[in-house]
Parts: sequence; C-alpha cells; structure tokens
Amino acid sequence: MNKFLKFLNTLVYSIVVTLFALSFSIAIPLFWRGFYYLHIDPYHLVEVTGYSKSDLIFSFNELMDSLMFFKTPFSEGVFPFSESGKSHFLDCQFLFVLDYVILIISAVLLVIYLILRRKNKNLIYRPFNISSSIFMMLVPVILLGALGIYALIDVNSAFEFFHKVFFPGKTNWVFNSYTDPIIKALPEEFFIHCGILILGVYLLIFIVNLIYNLIKKDKVGKNKIYYSRRTHNAIY
Repeated sequence: MNKFLKFLNTLVYSIVVTLFALSFSIAIPLFWRGFYYLHIDPYHLVEVTGYSKSDLIFSFNELMDSLMFFKTPFSEGVFPFSESGKSHFLDCQFLFVLDYVILIISAVLLVIYLILRRKNKNLIYRPFNISSSIFMMLVPVILLGALGIYALIDVNSAFEFFHKVFFPGKTNWVFNSYTDPIIKALPEEFFIHCGILILGVYLLIFIVNLIYNLIKKDKVGKNKIYYSRRTHNAIY
C-alpha cells in the first residue's frame, strides 16, 4: 500500500472513530428520557409550571416523540405553543436526525475498518504505536472542554454562542414563557447537565480507547523484546 493511500485510510479511520464516539455521546441524553425525569423534583418543576409530574413526563415524551420519531402532529403534551417555538423544535429535529445518521454511518464504517484491519495490520498508521484515533479524538475534548469553561465563566453568553453556531441567523430559540410555557419545564440546568453528560460519555470512550491502546502497546513492546532475545540466542 502506498504512503498516500495509507495516510488517507488513517485520516478517514480517525475521523470515523471520533464521529462515532461523539454522535453516540450525543444520542445518550436524546434516548434516555429518565435523565429529564431526574430533574423534575430537584428543580421543583411542578411548582414552577403549575402542572403535575405526570403531565410533565407526558409532555416531555410527546415532544421527544415528535422530534425523534416524526410523530404527527407536532405536540408538546399539555403545553400550548407558538409557531416560533414549534419552528425552533423542528430545527432541533434536523440536528437530532443528523446525529442519528452520523451515528449509523460511522458505526457501519467502523465495523468495516475493524474487519479490514484484522486482514491487513498495515492498513493505517499507528504513531508511537498508538491508534491515530486517539489524537483525532482529542479535538472534540479540547473544544467541548473550552465550551465547558466558557459556560462556567458566563453560562448565558455560552448558551447564546451555542445557539448562534448551531442555529445561524435564527432568533426563534429565544422563548417567551407566556406563548411557550414549556420553557419553564426545561430549566437551564437541564441543558447544562445534558452537556456534562455528553462530555462525560465522550471522555469515558476516549479513556477506554487510550487505556486499551496503552495496554496493547505494552504487549507489543514486550513481544518484540521476547522475539528479539529468542533470535539473538538462536544466533549465538
């Protein structure tokens, strides 16, 4: 295999691993409905919204079903909504679907690469005898970490920055609690905790990948020393 093709394979493989880890991490809070339920009592959402806990759970499930499974018509459960609020949630739906697509495609490509690597150990470069994916996965760690620090310094500014990046040119993400009272059921802390959960899952995948590679590197190094000594003894 020529160097350019091997470099290209290495780059694509590293990006695939990183996209899989990131999209998988994002999918966790999207599918884990119980994560929202855990916020109802600590943040007194029943008192804040005036709706019962069962109504809040029902409404959250209705909203997420609408966004994740293309349920029609659009619903926020017991909450009324404006067209502006609805349009923002539909903008979110696009990002949710994009995450699913990336997750599925990256998972399929990752399986293909792992199968090919079993047949050809030299398919990709391993800088310092460590998977190139480790270095690529550091990029989101740095970016997410920087966003986290930004949020700790000024959460409102970070929240605004996030929406301007992912919803360019849109202002429908600024909710009016009178026309879209569901915003009271979705406290700022919930979104912050979603971000922490995403970062935590991603870091866990990164650490597991790193530990696996370090163990593998250590085994490879010991095997090289073992076979080198055997060869040396056989010669002499």
